[in-house]
Amino acid sequence: MIRVREQGAGHTSPQTQTTHLFTMSNSDEEYQRRMTRGLFAAADDGGSDDEHDEIAEQTWTCPSAASESIVYHLAFSAPGHGDSLWNSSACVAEHVLIPERRWKLLGRGSRWPPSKCVEFEAGAALPSLALIKKGARRVVLTDRFVNEQTFDALRLSVDKNAKRWGLSEEEVKERVGIEHHAWGEGVEELVQVYPSSEKADLLIASDCIYNPSFHRALLRSAAGAIDEERGVFVVGYSLHGNVPEYQILNFFEVAKVEFGFHVTSEFLQHYDGQEGIGSSDKKRGDVHVKVLAKEGSVHCQNNDER
Repeated sequence: MIRVREQGAGHTSPQTQTTHLFTMSNSDEEYQRRMTRGLFAAADDGGSDDEHDEIAEQTWTCPSAASESIVYHLAFSAPGHGDSLWNSSACVAEHVLIPERRWKLLGRGSRWPPSKCVEFEAGAALPSLALIKKGARRVVLTDRFVNEQTFDALRLSVDKNAKRWGLSEEEVKERVGIEHHAWGEGVEELVQVYPSSEKADLLIASDCIYNPSFHRALLRSAAGAIDEERGVFVVGYSLHGNVPEYQILNFFEVAKVEFGFHVTSEFLQHYDGQEGIGSSDKKRGDVHVKVLAKEGSVHCQNNDER
């Protein structure tokens, strides 16, 4: 039995913590260590079993719509910094939840709800959970396998929110998949999560491009999973300073030259810092979102017409 420690049900900040594995400075690392220990610290409940501190529960409230909230779970032993939440994940989730903002992600001519969505290195999975809430037909949450706690946390997030939103077990089983996925490997299996084996019309990667050595692997997965005619690949990221900025931005050059992806739109959303690592550097907190589509897709054609 998985025991869940509830944390901060009243939390409303869009920048809670950090997800994934960039190289942090010693001060960043020490701050996150203290923050994480506090997050997963056991309450005084008269004793606990070995699983007591494995998973924490938090509630994120959309900053531009207080009526929209999502419960998410963090596994202490998740890969990299998957025990936290990045600004970019919250930013993309906010744009999914608010109809007036969706066009920034999907383009003004895109159909809603999406048919099949895949989130890479989901972690806290706010974008996927927002998509489930707002009616996406199929949503696949993926993460790299290191241990089962990461996937227990994802299942708890899906199940807890499904109950809050009145979704039946049958509907969840039909619409939601949770899969192990290492970038660049097993893309065929990822596409075949559902019997129809249709490719995705929406891919999401939140703060996944901080490490240039994994750019091509992520792009191999994206290129293999996307519907080349109608699909978009939403890439949200912040500039953390772990490598020179040009190395991060080279992701989009490689995407174009080697994989046939073109940036069809982009926007910037400002934050006060990356709260989860104690950084008040606004440049580091800001979220850049670029939307990519395959050359020849309807999205690239629409751009050409404009």
